[in-house]
Amino acid sequence: MDKVRIALRTLSRAPGFTVAAVLALALGVGGSTAMFSVLRGVVLKPLAPPHPEELVRLYQRPAGSEARYPFSAPDYIDLAKGNGAFQSIAGIRAERQTLTGRGSPIQIRVARVTGSFFSILRQWPSIGRAPGAEEDVAGGSRTVVLTDGFWRREFGADPSAVGRTLVLDGRVYVIGGVMPPDFRFPLLRQAEVLVPAAFDRIELERRDHSWITVVGRLKAGFGIPEAQADLDRLAPRLAEQLEEHNGWRQEAQLLLDDLVGPLKPALIALQGAVLLVLLIACANVASMLLARGMARQRELAIRAALGGGRGELVGHLLIESMFVALAGGALGMVLAAWGLDALLALSPKGTPRLDEVHLDAAVLGFALLISIVAGLLAGLAPALQVTQPRLMDVLRNGASGSGARARSALVVAEMALALVLAAGAGLMIRTLAVLLDVRTGLASPERVLVADLDLPEAQYGNDRVSTFAQQLLQRVSAVPGVRSSALLTNVPLDPRTQSALGFRLEGGEQPPPGQTPKAEAVWATPGYLETMGIPLLRGRGLRWTDSNSTPRIVLVNEAFVRRHIPNGEPLGRRVLDLLAPNDAWEIAGVIGDVHTKGLDLAPAPLVVIPLLQFPVTFLRIAVRAEKGDPLQLLPPLRAEVLALDKNLPMSAPQPLSQVVIDSLGERRFQMTLLSVFALVALALAALGIYGVMAYSVAQRSREIGIRMALGAAPRRVLGMVVAGGLRLAAAGVGLGIIGALAATRVLSALVYGVSTTDPLTLASTAAVLIVSAALASWIPARRAARLDPTLSLRAE
Repeated sequence: MDKVRIALRTLSRAPGFTVAAVLALALGVGGSTAMFSVLRGVVLKPLAPPHPEELVRLYQRPAGSEARYPFSAPDYIDLAKGNGAFQSIAGIRAERQTLTGRGSPIQIRVARVTGSFFSILRQWPSIGRAPGAEEDVAGGSRTVVLTDGFWRREFGADPSAVGRTLVLDGRVYVIGGVMPPDFRFPLLRQAEVLVPAAFDRIELERRDHSWITVVGRLKAGFGIPEAQADLDRLAPRLAEQLEEHNGWRQEAQLLLDDLVGPLKPALIALQGAVLLVLLIACANVASMLLARGMARQRELAIRAALGGGRGELVGHLLIESMFVALAGGALGMVLAAWGLDALLALSPKGTPRLDEVHLDAAVLGFALLISIVAGLLAGLAPALQVTQPRLMDVLRNGASGSGARARSALVVAEMALALVLAAGAGLMIRTLAVLLDVRTGLASPERVLVADLDLPEAQYGNDRVSTFAQQLLQRVSAVPGVRSSALLTNVPLDPRTQSALGFRLEGGEQPPPGQTPKAEAVWATPGYLETMGIPLLRGRGLRWTDSNSTPRIVLVNEAFVRRHIPNGEPLGRRVLDLLAPNDAWEIAGVIGDVHTKGLDLAPAPLVVIPLLQFPVTFLRIAVRAEKGDPLQLLPPLRAEVLALDKNLPMSAPQPLSQVVIDSLGERRFQMTLLSVFALVALALAALGIYGVMAYSVAQRSREIGIRMALGAAPRRVLGMVVAGGLRLAAAGVGLGIIGALAATRVLSALVYGVSTTDPLTLASTAAVLIVSAALASWIPARRAARLDPTLSLRAE
């Protein structure tokens, strides 16, 4: 305890040093802890259901393609019958439905789940019961299960809610149970109500309609190889049922890998970046400890002369550094709590498992561990340096300057690490700039409002959809400020509503088995091209006369023509088997390309299907404003919708430009974090340069005084000090460029339109570091240039 009290008293006598060291480590520990909490919650933490390592995701893949597709209802039933490697499988369909009868109609997230869902997860309602297998049939009793959050919000956590009714999309359901508060499953996409899948007759007949996400639980002792072998045996049987799936492969993947696999490289890279910041902070604190230790050499020499061994002296200094580290860690945990909120706010929409990210015991344990490691890294080398065997010479010859070289080496290391981070941030900034410059194919998206407008299937048949569409758009067109409007199914760059259809061209070559071509599909009404700002290049657009009683037509984009009709005339060609076997759709127009899946992906082949010729109910509304903010049109638009159907809400309204921005959310998140980390690293490295040069000026005050007494001009002294700082920076930049050339390869999967060894990025980041080093050296240089040589020599 005496050593602890001495260490605390010693640190209290140097408040400036203590505060600076604690703050430096707090930045590193706080950033590392916040980033680790995201990495743990999203990637490392096991899924909530019991034995999550047994859960797998099933999907199907066309031959020679990386695209993955869900299953149809008949495929799901065949999989359930032939599941030799699985205890059982379950089907899930996340969607939106309209809740009515509880105030104003609202759209909520709903998941249709098969009867085996709860047994697969081994999670059951905490109140009431789950639907039984006998209820998972068309026409069966409609029993739903609520999530705890929905139950508390809508029913005030009243247990008597079980047994009451709930109206979804016009259907009346009975509330069977409520899930526990900790229930969560990412494939539900935050669904608030679970309803039985209850496949109807049409769904059971449509093997070409792939809409069911399938998850299974492996039998004890079985793994992915056994599951894959089982699926391979089943594949020929599934292919026999649908010719266009001949050659398709059914695959199994561990559920956690399926959910977070694509995110893992970026999150690990960001965690590595913030750990570099922590290393820079450690180097900075080590430099400060070394400077302080050199200034205390006489004190340490006296202790050695009084019998203190080197081990005792090193231990004393390490106690001080550990106090600094633990204080920095404690403050870092406070910063981590604040930083985690910022990270979650910046995280791109749709990132799985964000609701599981928080500062739990494991994260706090990580923070404690890195605080201790940081204390050792920052304190051990300086302690060994200042207690070297020549310590007794200090009593005879005065303070030694032997630590200057070590401090310079630490600063060089800081500059090198800072350049690696700055180069990574520069690459992500350039990537985002390139993507923002990509032409979306949409004209003036900031003037277009889009919103969800899903029609309840139970109330809207084909004829009613067509009538509703015509009546609504006629009313909307009369709203002041509206230039054009349309109903459509898929909004470009919105991942929620992408779909693809298989087809073949009349007169074209028969594709190899399992390689039926596919195209992105959008159902739309007239006004679609004008509202979305897509040019019509050839032929005609959609017309209100395109109905069930007229020949079927489609529009295709340039990418469709380039890939499938490169040397022919597209107008008049017929697209076959698009929505049903032996159907035929004539190409009536060619439109401009639009990025549908991402700005970093080339426009895919696209077909536009007239909504009136094949009505569907999963719709969006798009309205182009004459001028100004399109959100100003929202109140009158809602009024027009409710005038036609009082139980039909418009949900998730936003400008089309926001959809474009959100599509870059992942890249913007990576760029923002790397930029913040790089700025912190740059500030710490500049602080290191400043500290070294200030210490150098203090140590060389006698030399500088003699130079000035002999006639050296202040300008020359200033240049000498700044040049010393620039030499350190140049050495760090040189090492940093070598490190960046190796480290930025980790970002190869994240950058777009720029090489990871881009000379412009490396040169610009090097220039920024050199300038920051010059500025950091300027203050001690000016102090040196203003030294009074008389006072300096007299002090000696």
